[in-house]
Amino acid sequence: MNSRIHSFELRSVDFRYSTGGAVLSEVSMVLPMKSIVHVTGPTGHGQSTFLKVLALLAEPTGGGIYINGTCATDMSFEEFLPWRLEIGYTFENGGLLTNRTLEENLLLPHLYHNLSDAELVKNQIGIISKRFKFDGLLDRRPALVSGGLRKLITILRSVLLRPSVLVMDDPFSGLDTDTANMLEKLIFEQREKSLIESIFFTSRDEVWPSRLEASSLWVQDGKISMRKNTDLKLEAAS
Repeated sequence: MNSRIHSFELRSVDFRYSTGGAVLSEVSMVLPMKSIVHVTGPTGHGQSTFLKVLALLAEPTGGGIYINGTCATDMSFEEFLPWRLEIGYTFENGGLLTNRTLEENLLLPHLYHNLSDAELVKNQIGIISKRFKFDGLLDRRPALVSGGLRKLITILRSVLLRPSVLVMDDPFSGLDTDTANMLEKLIFEQREKSLIESIFFTSRDEVWPSRLEASSLWVQDGKISMRKNTDLKLEAAS
């Protein structure tokens, strides 16, 4: 199986929590690939949940998600793993192991999945930690650094995997201005090199969707639609 993700399609996807109404209701669409897409809408209408469903961290309660034409929601853990490594996901809060150092947290997915030589990854971590000016803190555990740095580490951990699709829940919130600007530059660099091809993200700050030249998906009342004044073209699912 070619693990690079070229197409992402939702067919009649439902998602609901047992205690509430539908977050997604019969959503059928072909997602735009090789784009930066801002997932937005009224507060409390499930933008973050949509990202988790998109990353298959939350299983739809109905319908299917098709990657490269194959139904991913029917796959076993082992079958889905090559695509799991092609979908980078960053949480709004949390996501780090508290009993590991920052360097160990950055290394973790590479070592766990035996993706590449540890020394090579450590070299990449050294370069990126100097770029973001936390190279002197790599041996510290998450509880001993700022919340902004913890959030940055979760983002960089996904970026270092160079996934086809990067899914980020409010990535810029909590970062200082210089760090946010450096992260913006890194995102553009990764896309220009085709290391990361598609990005879906939420943002509380409307500045970042504009700066990233993002198209917009509007999530409201269980439905997903184009937002006005966007060049995003949604295709109907087959």
